Amino acid sequence: MVKSLFSSFLLVFSLTINSFNISEYENFYSTDGAEVIETLKKLDEKYWLMESKAKHSLFNFSQRSIFFIENRQIYVTEIEKNLRAFGGLRKENQTFKLNYENKEVEFTFNKKTGKFSFNEPVYGNLSLQLQLKFDLTSDSLPLSKEYLFLDKGKIKTKKFLSDFNNEEDESFPSYKISEIRDDDKEYYLWFKEDDFLTTFKIFNDFGPRTATWRLVESMPSEE
Repeated sequence: MVKSLFSSFLLVFSLTINSFNISEYENFYSTDGAEVIETLKKLDEKYWLMESKAKHSLFNFSQRSIFFIENRQIYVTEIEKNLRAFGGLRKENQTFKLNYENKEVEFTFNKKTGKFSFNEPVYGNLSLQLQLKFDLTSDSLPLSKEYLFLDKGKIKTKKFLSDFNNEEDESFPSYKISEIRDDDKEYYLWFKEDDFLTTFKIFNDFGPRTATWRLVESMPSEE
């Protein structure tokens, strides 16, 4: 009975909010032994910069993405990802630069460099999170959609299912985003149903280990 009432409340409340207002912010997340700072800043009238820095006793992982937005569609121009783990025993450095005039991507992956063409919008970890929010408020739910994803010098396909979150462990209306994978690993995002669709929880299955990142603090980004 309680679960049914809670689910109904979520559905009714969710239908009243149908927009995503992108705005500068600085979010702090934590999990066991690690912390993440994620920021979004507007560089000028056209371009945005999104960055994420994760620190753990076993690894450091940083990401940055520059993009512009047209008609609720994100267009990435640059991506950079750097991983240093196990005291430097494992290193990964990736860059992508997108040219929309000739539909070409230049990439580096460690010592490897190359180019390849693209025709549809492509994303990195950070920009994809924002595009999921735009799509969440543009289409009816549940929504199943595929996205082209840049990683390790290649274009890959990721599929996500977006829906209302009916879990009882949250005291506020929210959305749950589930990655549909071919393997047994799991990846989830939870967006709070506020004007900014704030990401308040992330679950990542790394194989032998899992991590749940929870929002600790959120504030407007300093100029």
